[in-house]
Amino acid sequence: MEPIKLKDIVTACEGTFFGDESLLDKYIHEISTNSREIGDNSLFIPIVGEKFDAHNFISSAFENGCMCTLSHKKLDRDNYILVSDTTKALRDIAEYCRGLFNVKVIAITGSVGKTTVKEMLSSVLSTKYSVLKNIGNFNNEIGVPKTILNLEKHHEVAVIEMGMNSFGEISRLSKVARPDICIIMNIGDAHIGNLGSREGIFKAKTEIFDYMKEGGQVFLYGDDDMLVSLNGSDLSPVFFGESSYNDVSISKIKNVDIEGTEFVANYKGEDLNAKVGVPGEYMLPSVLCSIAIAKSLELSNEQIQKGILDYTPAKMRKEIIKTEKLTIINDCYNASEESIIAGVKLLELATSRKVVIIGDILEVGEHGERVHYSVGKNVATKDVNIIICCGEQSKYTYNGIVENSKTKAYYFDDKDKMHDDLNNIIKTGDTVYVKASRGCRFEKTVEHLQNI
Repeated sequence: MEPIKLKDIVTACEGTFFGDESLLDKYIHEISTNSREIGDNSLFIPIVGEKFDAHNFISSAFENGCMCTLSHKKLDRDNYILVSDTTKALRDIAEYCRGLFNVKVIAITGSVGKTTVKEMLSSVLSTKYSVLKNIGNFNNEIGVPKTILNLEKHHEVAVIEMGMNSFGEISRLSKVARPDICIIMNIGDAHIGNLGSREGIFKAKTEIFDYMKEGGQVFLYGDDDMLVSLNGSDLSPVFFGESSYNDVSISKIKNVDIEGTEFVANYKGEDLNAKVGVPGEYMLPSVLCSIAIAKSLELSNEQIQKGILDYTPAKMRKEIIKTEKLTIINDCYNASEESIIAGVKLLELATSRKVVIIGDILEVGEHGERVHYSVGKNVATKDVNIIICCGEQSKYTYNGIVENSKTKAYYFDDKDKMHDDLNNIIKTGDTVYVKASRGCRFEKTVEHLQNI
């Protein structure tokens, strides 16, 4: 981050400073929410979570060298800023810092594909600009402000992924980021348990426009039935998608295999040949979105083609791992019905025996039985050899499979039991696709497969 005076931080978060007032003119060089990662000339922000209160680590932060801390309660010590809510204060400070930079901010949301388009777009834009992006899953009310705080003078573009699971969250993140460009990838069933319906999800996702800069640009996935309803609105969106009626679309898919996808994209009548070195047509919406934005930011075709080819997927997101015995597609960072179907379509490209391992989709609430059964019914139509379902809700996935297909299927209510039997189910040479919501921790299953 760029250094910022302590007094400006006090103003930004509307706090009250207690302590040595000579510190107010000193510069803070680092802001951290982790007391163990505090250095000299730093500010500690103790976040209160559902299961912890980092105010308990304020003493440790000072022992590790911090200059000052925030707090939502009075402390029996000097050099702290009293605020009403430390999480809100973090957002307020980040919003203030955002205003210090003349940087193009691109905000991304959607039910599926946020991280893929963030990584793809960053790869493409980095061929011309200095780009900042979220690290890992820093896409919530802690991660987005921390990403904004990492802005430095050399950055020209910031690509910010925004996640949410409740109303108002995207709006608060939009207020921090003040985006110049907004992207919505799709409206699916992710978090339907909290938001009630796809209409509720649509409402929550479109909060991204709440603090978009005047004259900002909007890019939407035009093959989504809800997003296309914004056609003709005052937002004047650019639509991308596989269908030819989009502003940016696919003219021709030249080749798709497990090594990648070659295609011809059409941007407003102009053809662009490209190859992405990651298999599966699921990549194409992210590629098309990246082409549209890259063109709006005046990248050449050569820069765009290079950025697409240089793209590598984030860890646990359709990450291909090859062992002596197996090819594993590790896609177990998170899950929704749409992303599972896309991943199984990717598995269909394999020429070996094809095995699917599916866990539970979390945060679907009362819709769990319907969503999981629908997943099973859809996966049952795919060209795969074995389907393994594991988890409490996945019994409905299993039912959807066996009631709609003769594909060999297994059900386990416990991951350890599944691991015990995998050695007898999996064969040398198999390609195995692994998918579940993050809370299911199916990376342990990937680790088990790597040791078979």
